[in-house]
Parts: sequence; structure tokens; C-alpha cells
Amino acid sequence: MKKHTASLLLSTLSLACMQAFAADPAPEDYVRIKKTEKKTAEAAGEKLPVKYPVEIRTDDDEVKAMLEEYLPLITQQQEEELDSEQMGFLAEEAPDDVQTMLKTKGYFNGKVTVSPSGYGYVVDVTPGPRTKIDNVGVAIVGDVMQDPDLAQYYKNAMENWQLPVGGYFDQSQWSSSKTSVLAAVTRKKSPLPKPPQPHTPITPDTNTADLNVLVESNQPVYFGDIHISGTKRYPESVVRGMAQFQPGSPYDLDQLLDYQQALEQDGHYSGASVQADFDNMQGDRVPVKVSVEEMKRHKLEAGVRYDSEYGPGGRIGYDYYNLFNRGYIGSLVVDTDKYETTLAAGISQPRKNNGHYFTSNVSYTRSTTQNLEKHAVSSGIWRVRDRNNIESRLGIEFLTESSRVPDTNYDLGRSHATMLTASWKRQEIETTLRPENGYYLDGKVGATIGSLLSSTAIARAKASAGYYFTPENKKIGTFIARGQIGYVYAKEDEQVPSSLQFRTGGATSIRGYELDSIGLAGPNDSVLPERALAVASFEYQYPINKSFSAAVFHDMGDAALNFKQMSLKHGTGVGVRWFSPVAPFSFDIAYGHQDKKLRWHISLGTRF
Repeated sequence: MKKHTASLLLSTLSLACMQAFAADPAPEDYVRIKKTEKKTAEAAGEKLPVKYPVEIRTDDDEVKAMLEEYLPLITQQQEEELDSEQMGFLAEEAPDDVQTMLKTKGYFNGKVTVSPSGYGYVVDVTPGPRTKIDNVGVAIVGDVMQDPDLAQYYKNAMENWQLPVGGYFDQSQWSSSKTSVLAAVTRKKSPLPKPPQPHTPITPDTNTADLNVLVESNQPVYFGDIHISGTKRYPESVVRGMAQFQPGSPYDLDQLLDYQQALEQDGHYSGASVQADFDNMQGDRVPVKVSVEEMKRHKLEAGVRYDSEYGPGGRIGYDYYNLFNRGYIGSLVVDTDKYETTLAAGISQPRKNNGHYFTSNVSYTRSTTQNLEKHAVSSGIWRVRDRNNIESRLGIEFLTESSRVPDTNYDLGRSHATMLTASWKRQEIETTLRPENGYYLDGKVGATIGSLLSSTAIARAKASAGYYFTPENKKIGTFIARGQIGYVYAKEDEQVPSSLQFRTGGATSIRGYELDSIGLAGPNDSVLPERALAVASFEYQYPINKSFSAAVFHDMGDAALNFKQMSLKHGTGVGVRWFSPVAPFSFDIAYGHQDKKLRWHISLGTRF
């Protein structure tokens, strides 16, 4: 997924207001200013050894660490060769440099002396008392006061406030807190506030800070016309259909961000930019400029893979992005591995501005796992709604299947089902390349209309969920919990397509067991699917470095005729996670408690 380029969507005036709010430099900003005066681009590589040693003397460990990292008297030596004269100039400036950095941390009455010591210098720092927050006041005035959602504006404004009463003043936190208040107003309806009045919140004599933020909103702003550029191969209707707003809708920065993300994720485009054009506002209407970079009409993909359970495999896919000259996407796929071969074709409609579109497919699958051989043809058509990280589907699906156990007389025969289905999926994961915080939910229900176009009356439900939690101190690691549950209702003596039933075991379910090895024991060492499924997994990942983590986990679950007859199978193990630029790579060794065997698993990607 490509990143949102939110900076492109902020108005010039909004940026100016934010800059005015954050005028005082944090220590990092101050050092950046100093660097631009003396360093060259080539000097930004590895740090040079310090030729003139500098000793920081202070009782405050935080202040000492800050000065050792940012003080130009030290950092300039690490970036370029300096002579004694240049060091003398830096030593003269050092007291002011230190005072400036002390103020960013709330020390406004500090004392600093710099004196030579051998070939280097000693910097004595007495920070003095640190400024405490005595009062916090946030006021949102102007036209926004007439908005019925005024309470929500205040809630959003204080959500990221970082300086509570009684806490210590910090310049960077003060700047970000002011910016969050401003953003709470400018993100929706009122993106053009009046310039804030500068003020100094610090009273050095009493070492207290009175933090007051006043944001005065201006008139409400509404979206104007959408102006599109870059369309040559596909109709403009494809681009317009991605917007979740219409001309006349209240301005909403989040909707602009979602619009850009939808365009970037759509198969028709390799890149997109969405901006509110405040320079060409007409009254209270702001035009929206959209620029896209189109993909070619034809796309051919081929890939090979290896999995510890599925063995070597490959995939060939072909997409055509302008069926019927209306931007419909047609797809053909051939996917094969050790156990399964699938041939599929599909057609998808471009998404409309209400987030809806239709998609359909037909596929043939031949598979053999755990000595169960299946031949299945499936098809379906769905109405999809994709908005705000939520995908929901309503559709009708048809499945016909024959299955048997090879080298025996056991034949499950042919069965079929025509089902009305509904599914719902939500994913709120910070990053799929290295999931650290967030959750996913995925559920689907379906039922036949009696035995109409079906072998028997069937009702089926399946759901899965996962939760990722990483404490603020990321060195602690990541805790993960996952679960799956499913059930098929039908008369006991009626045949249900095995593809609608459940087996479990393997790298993506219960590790320590072979793929689909947990289910109903059948003839010739086969494993047949059952009507109920329950799986739970708990994992802890300890970070080794930026790209690798060690993992310990425990999985449990079963597939049985019903939940009462379940006997949980347990798997426990350890593993390694490599968070590659393409996708997470997992290598696990797990012990299956049921058959008392060790097995290893390799998988690529994240399970959600």
C-alpha cells in the first residue's frame, strides 16, 4: 500500500497557521539550523572521531544526554574536520546554544559556563528549576460554534494533547499539542482559520507555564467541482467513482485522504494526487484537483513460490483494465501447487462514489490433501461496499463438487449448493509489513433457500479475528491473539459439499500438525472435513533488531461434528520472523501434543 501524502492536501494558509503555532524550535530543529550554516552534504555520512573532547558536567542525566547528542560544539566535529580557530568560535556560541536547548525542555533559568580543558572544553550546566504546567486552556471560537458537533471538535482537539496540568513544559510537545488543536478544526468544514495570535506562555520568575490555545474558525467550506488530469486510457468516471463526496459536501480532509488512497490502490492507476485547490476558491467552494498516473490496459504477472506444506507452486495472472470501454477489470488466473490447481476468471466493476461495485467470478479447482480428492466448480456475483477500511459483500454463490478417497471404494459423491451470502471485513492494522498494533475482524454467513438448486438445506457461518498489541516501549515486543470459529447446519444424513465444511492444522492454523490433518478420520489414512471448527492462537514476538524478531506461540483447536464433541489439539513452538520489504517471512518449529511430533513450517505473509 502506498502511503498517504497528507502534506499535499493541506492548504497553504493552514500550513502557515501550524508553523505559527510551532514557531519556537525544538532541540532537533535548532541543531538543523546550525548544521545548515556549516556542513556540506558530503559530511552527513558516518560520524568522525572527536578531535577536541568536550565534557558535559550536569546533575541532570536527560539534559546531559540531550547536549551530548545535539550540542554543535560536539556534533560539528563528528561531521567535518575543524581546526582550533573554528572550535573557538563554536565555544563562544556554546553558552547560547545550551540555553536555547535548555529552554526547549522547560529550563528558563539555567546557568552555563564553557572553559578550556587541555585540547578540549568543559561545559558546566546548572539547569535550575524546570517549568511546570500551571494551567491549560483550549478555546475554539468562530463559526464552528454553531456546529452541532462542537463537542466532538473539542474531543478531537484534546485527544493528542501532551502537556497535562502539573507536568513539565516541553517545547516539542507544546508545538505538537497546538498543532493537534488546530488540526481538529481544519480537518473538517473549516480548513481556513484566522491566523492565531502569538503569545509567550512562560513566566520565568515563577517557573510556571500558562498554556492557552485559541483557534478562531472562519466560514464553513464546501467541496466544489472535481478537476481530473492524467486520464488517457480509462474514462473519467472511474476516477470520479472513487470519491466519497459530491460537490456541495462539507470539506473533509479525511475524505480527501481516503480518495487518494482508493485511487492508489485501484488497479487502473500506479499513482495519484488529490488536493484541495484553495488558490482558486469561489465563494465557499473549494475545487478538488485530481491527478492520476495510469497503468497500461494489459497486465501479465507470473510468480513462483515455496511453502513447507504446499511445496513448490506457481501463478500466472492476466488482467485487462478496460472491458466494454467502461473501465471494468477482467481477470484470468492459473494457480497450482503440490496439492491444488485452480483456474479462475472474473469481472469487476469500478467502484462508485458511494463505495459500491459489483464483482463476479467462476473457477474450477482440483485438490488432494490428506487423501481426500476434490473436483469443484464455483461461481458467484456480489455487491461490494468498500469504505473506511470496511469491506462488506452481499451475493449469491453456487458450488458443485465431487469428492472421494483415492485407492478405495469410498466415494462421497456429488453435491451442490446455491447460497445467499453476506460477509463483513474490517482491518485496522498500523502496517501490514510489520504488524504491531491493531485488529482485524472477518465474518461470513450464508444459507440456501431450502433445497432450491441445492442438494440439501444448508446454513453456514464462519468468523475470524486477531489483535496485535505492542507497548509504547517497543523493545518489550508484540503480543498477538487470533481466533477462528465456524459451523455448518444441515441434516445429519444429508450430503454437504466438503468445501463448505472444515479441517484445520498447518502453518496458518494449528502449528505442529500437517496441513488439514485435524478432522474426521477416514479410510486409507484420510482426513475428512467436519461441520464445526474452533481455533485459538497466542504468540509473543521479541524484537532482535529492526528486521528480525524471535517468536514463541501456542495454538489449539479442533474440527468436529459439533462443538460438544471437540477434543482440543495443542501445538507449541518457537520461530523467527523476518520483516522483509515485500512481506513478513515466518519460520516455525512446533510440537504437536496429540501425536507427539516436531514439525517445521514456513510461510510468507501475515495471517489476516
